[in-house]
Amino acid sequence: MTVAEIKSSIEQSTLEERAYLAAFLKHLARKDDPAYRSELTRLNDEIDGGKKISLAQAKQLHETLRAEGL
Repeated sequence: MTVAEIKSSIEQSTLEERAYLAAFLKHLARKDDPAYRSELTRLNDEIDGGKKISLAQAKQLHETLRAEGL
């Protein structure tokens, strides 16, 4: 697939798909950065330690961010 084909495909995608793609590309750009990997490890350790939110809280946060255009 060429860059032109990728760009065309992105232009035809939904806003939600573009947001996912942007986050994925950002992750790919940083995945080998030791500081980024350390931060991911720290956050995973917090989750494993019980720092979580409920599904209802996640849905509310999602709706709030969506309403704000994020």
